[in-house]
Amino acid sequence: MKKIVIIALLLYSFSGTCQDLSPLQILLKAIETAGGDTWQSPQTLLLDGEADFFPNGRLDQKMHFDKYAMYRVYPTENNEAHKANGKVRFDAAYGDSVFFKLIFDGKQSEMFLSEVAKPYQAHFSWSNNFGFGIFRFAQNPDFQLIRLADDQVEGYDCYFIQIIDPKKNITTFGIDKETFYIRMVGFDTEVGYHHRIYSLFKKAENVNFIQPTRVRLYFKGVKWMDIDWKRFSVNQPIQDAVFTK
Repeated sequence: MKKIVIIALLLYSFSGTCQDLSPLQILLKAIETAGGDTWQSPQTLLLDGEADFFPNGRLDQKMHFDKYAMYRVYPTENNEAHKANGKVRFDAAYGDSVFFKLIFDGKQSEMFLSEVAKPYQAHFSWSNNFGFGIFRFAQNPDFQLIRLADDQVEGYDCYFIQIIDPKKNITTFGIDKETFYIRMVGFDTEVGYHHRIYSLFKKAENVNFIQPTRVRLYFKGVKWMDIDWKRFSVNQPIQDAVFTK
């Protein structure tokens, strides 16, 4: 009977330790799992694949992009979660038709929208699409971290934390309790609350870097985009010309 009590106390203690993780401990563990220093301070990321676009969540208006690509040069510092930084370009096309090209060269933005894309311009603004990357900088002392109530993402038990940057922007993350993968990010935008769900995590071939290869984007609770990244590479050179008009 005495042994049973001791075992029960040990199990309770371990469970309590997990429950008592600070938001900083959760954040650091997630960074370590994703690739440590390489993931936290990458130079570049190239993503290429396909995507389904659902305007206003409508199935009957679905568009399939057989080309969907992102080119990213990462910043070395960031104190504002929902502002364009570094360099980035997104391309979306179906067949020979370009849907959009969105480019930020580090200083200025260029946006080409097809006639089909123009009604949804507000959803493509940088403030509605930057947010995930602030995770890499949130251990800095001028950030605030808050532990929220635990919940699930796609049935996975997750820790939830909020990151408040020095500009007072709030970004919420759901982090898998078992794997410490980042499974969800969410934040307010001018077109309603936006959140993304990340899944199908894979490791890069050349470096220690974990990348979710499926990303789903939601506005006001309905799915607008379902992205399938078929190929990706980390820290490969990207010519400056990629980010010119």
